[in-house]
Amino acid sequence: MTKKKWFMTVLAVGILAPAAALAWWNDDWAERRKVSLDASAVGVSERIERAPTLVRLHGGVLDFSKVKPDGSDLRFTSGDDRTPLNYHIERFDPTAELGLVWVDVPTVNTTGRSDMWMYYGAQNATSASNPGATYDGEQSLAIHFSDAGGVPTDVTANRNQITASTAQLVADGLIAGGARFAANGQVRVAPSDSTAVAAAGRVTFSAWVKLDEADAASNGAVITKLSAGGEGAVSRLALVLNQGVPTVRVVDASGAAQEVRGSASLTAGTWTHLAMVADGDAVRLYVDGAQAGEVAAAVPALAGETVFGSVSGQPAFVGDMDEAGQANTARSASQIAFAARTQGRSAAFVSFSAEPETAEGGGHNYFGVLLNALTPDAWIVIGILGVLGLLSFWVMFEKVRQINATAAADRRFKAEFREEMRRGRAGKPALDPALHERSGLFRMYEAGLGEVADQVDDKGALDERSVAIVRSSLNAQQSTEMQRLNRFMVLLTIAISGGPFLGLLGTVVGVMITFAAIAAAGDVNINAIAPGIAAALLATVAGLAVAIPALFGYNYLITRIQGLTADMEVFADEFVTKIAKAYR
Repeated sequence: MTKKKWFMTVLAVGILAPAAALAWWNDDWAERRKVSLDASAVGVSERIERAPTLVRLHGGVLDFSKVKPDGSDLRFTSGDDRTPLNYHIERFDPTAELGLVWVDVPTVNTTGRSDMWMYYGAQNATSASNPGATYDGEQSLAIHFSDAGGVPTDVTANRNQITASTAQLVADGLIAGGARFAANGQVRVAPSDSTAVAAAGRVTFSAWVKLDEADAASNGAVITKLSAGGEGAVSRLALVLNQGVPTVRVVDASGAAQEVRGSASLTAGTWTHLAMVADGDAVRLYVDGAQAGEVAAAVPALAGETVFGSVSGQPAFVGDMDEAGQANTARSASQIAFAARTQGRSAAFVSFSAEPETAEGGGHNYFGVLLNALTPDAWIVIGILGVLGLLSFWVMFEKVRQINATAAADRRFKAEFREEMRRGRAGKPALDPALHERSGLFRMYEAGLGEVADQVDDKGALDERSVAIVRSSLNAQQSTEMQRLNRFMVLLTIAISGGPFLGLLGTVVGVMITFAAIAAAGDVNINAIAPGIAAALLATVAGLAVAIPALFGYNYLITRIQGLTADMEVFADEFVTKIAKAYR
């Protein structure tokens, strides 16, 4: 390569690299955030194409005030920042600062990280949420159990009909809502071409289940796929619990049954991902993404209903269910593992960048990120601390002015007083009050003179008792002057002692709210936790920012006040001595 070509290549890279870094999918969107997908956190053994990925949003990773109330301005693009990705919103609640979004990720590799972008902040945007496009063509049934109407729905493009539902939809599911099954609870899906399974065909059924504590070792139906003969026919494919142990049972038209059973009972009170996969001549059972067994069996033709829960007189398992679905293919072990390891609340596959980026091309500064992540209670505490900080600074400013003015006035008074004493005019009010109105010593001087005038006898003399009374008068005026100097100093002591505790209160409450939001969203990666915790710590920083200047100012002022107090004591002694000599 010639020097000229080398120079042009470097120049092109220098020009194009910043352009790539600042690429923006659509200028109508104000902000974006990088979303990282860590394949090493999943541990799959083969590349996965088109993986519906759950993205959990909460206040630690998204400023909900910048998103439309229904989340309709959310968009996701691939890592090249040019290709929009299909997605759909299962739940978006800005009040609770919680969002649950399914994104159709084109490719998940076995190792390494990949990125996509989340855009928001376009007030004129309309919703692009498309559940049917989020899944590949093989996914024939997907039920979130988060429907507001009380009856679950199929969110795939097939829109399979739910013919009966006696399971209770509840708000507290694994992801958003869930379904609670009693012994007679069931959800029945009508037969359709999209859910029919051919003899010796390939199919995958899956669901998340959580057993009640009291039903941990019982028998119960979880998923049953019936033949065209319905419940009156014996042939079926079923996933059941046998003494709490997940079991897949294949029953042919003659009633002959083959089954594969897991190795252990499910743990009550814990969400477990179950899947059964028919792959031509074999049926496999998966528990939490790991294969738990396999039986050599081919499924019969199954063109009837799909039933979750109670069927054919067999009671349902007693507990909760979430994310039930069917795919008309044998999902690979990696696909099963991916679903089990990315949908749970402890999943670490999805993480967010530390701060968002704006359309102008620059990311927010860290302080801006912290402010965006502050919870309302932290704002209240910081507001209180701000008022306390302003009061303490006002006190320090006014006290410095007062002390400086008093000290200067005292110096002028002492010089003139001693000159009067030198001239032998002790006890005579020869000093001009207008020149010394800000002097505390002068006010003591006036109080002393007033008492001398009251105590002097007919001979113009003071006895020891009268001198003691003059001294008491000086002490009383000194106490008044000290009260004047110490006025409002209590605000500084409140700022010093109360500021850090108020800040700590804001931090503790902010941390509690952050962890509560993370628990609700089920996202525990460090990028989800860090902004909320860091923002909560701002309250403590604010408390220290109020207390530290107040502490320094208080110590300085107290030292100055003590100096003025010492001058008062010296002056009192000097005045009494001079008066005692003058009025002997």
